[in-house]
Amino acid sequence: MLDIYSSGLTLLTLGVKLPRWAAAGIDGVLMILGTIYVVWFAPNFIIPFQGFLITLGVPMAAWCGVFLADLLSRRRSYDDADLYRPGGRYGVLNWPAVTIMIVATVIGWGMVVNTSAAAFGWQGYLLGPLGLGPRLGGPWTYANLGVLVAFLLAAGGQAVFARARIRRQEAA
Repeated sequence: MLDIYSSGLTLLTLGVKLPRWAAAGIDGVLMILGTIYVVWFAPNFIIPFQGFLITLGVPMAAWCGVFLADLLSRRRSYDDADLYRPGGRYGVLNWPAVTIMIVATVIGWGMVVNTSAAAFGWQGYLLGPLGLGPRLGGPWTYANLGVLVAFLLAAGGQAVFARARIRRQEAA
């Protein structure tokens, strides 16, 4: 139920032009199909799930870094009304923050190794070039440094590059 509620809202937030019940219905069908696959067809559930969590942890850490740096950089509270207005002081989309999050995610994925599922075997591409050992069997292979690095890069990037924008928003 929580998944259908939150994912249905996410579909609407992403701009899908559907009634609320239809978005929840689409999500419900996807969850049923996923459950059928996991229960009756997947050879193992926990291994692909771990791979999914490791992969998802990096962009989530980057998003948290951007959000917390933005929150801590402000001297005033957000203007609630302007958060919901496309023409408000915050605008529709904060491209610098999105760019910071994407860059931090790409770098972070290069520093996590995911042997849980073959689909995620492309990760860890920066361990060797950064001198952290080989991608597999190295001293940093399973440290998942990419989660921490993504968080720190995103927070630092947001703190540095958003300072002027935040001051303009607070002055408006």
